[in-house]
Amino acid sequence: MKKYIFIILTSLTIQSFSQLPSYEYSPYPRSIPNEGTSVAHKYMGEQRVKYSKRIHRVIDSRMKQNKDISWPRNPLNKILYQAVTTGFADLGKANPYADDSLRGILTKEEVLEKGSYDSRFQMESPPGSGNYIDTMIPEPFDVSKVVKFRLMEDCIFDAQHSDLRPRIIAIAPLYNMVSQSGIPLGEAALFWVKMDELRPILAQQEIFNKFNDAARLSYDHWFEMRLFASHIVKESNVYDADIAHLEAFSDNGVEALLEADKIKNDLFVMERDLWEY
Repeated sequence: MKKYIFIILTSLTIQSFSQLPSYEYSPYPRSIPNEGTSVAHKYMGEQRVKYSKRIHRVIDSRMKQNKDISWPRNPLNKILYQAVTTGFADLGKANPYADDSLRGILTKEEVLEKGSYDSRFQMESPPGSGNYIDTMIPEPFDVSKVVKFRLMEDCIFDAQHSDLRPRIIAIAPLYNMVSQSGIPLGEAALFWVKMDELRPILAQQEIFNKFNDAARLSYDHWFEMRLFASHIVKESNVYDADIAHLEAFSDNGVEALLEADKIKNDLFVMERDLWEY
């Protein structure tokens, strides 16, 4: 009887493994940790939060530590774009928000239109006439060109557990805006996605594990364990502006970077000063 139970459980396990996404052939069943589910955050009540600071960070996939998210088999930029456009078969879609207030929801058409532009060139009409006219050809957005991602997170001090830990609120892929005439206009957020809506999808998406091919790693674990490198670009302020856009740092990129390091150090000192020995 025990032998039959073992065979049944083994077959069920293999079947559940095969349902998870796999990007490479494996001679044995492989699964994402926690069976591809996201671990819920601990309960956080307002009465327990004694300190909070909202921070914006930028992750650049071209950095050595962040190369994992540009893995050609399953890059993060394509996951985010599919999550808000077509969605995933058993996981549904995530809502794309227009800005970091996370209020106005963009339609699929608005997302597809963002980043696209009309390319202008001259075409002879009719052929052989020597007359040229301006012709506009639509250029669709190429999501593979997205190399930066913006994180909005809260650094929260939980008085009950006496710890200061960050919690990612939302993520936005950044793209280079281009005018209708093809002139670069700088970086902007393509859309924003709430991390709570995105985590069930990220938990089912495999990311490259540079340390061990046998140990599979999901995007959700990658973010929750904070395996990324980033730099701070904004701290909550009365102007609601990035560090680089503040008057004191608008013309000095080095000072803006130093201010970002100061914000990071202030959070570290604040946490350290909570303890007495």
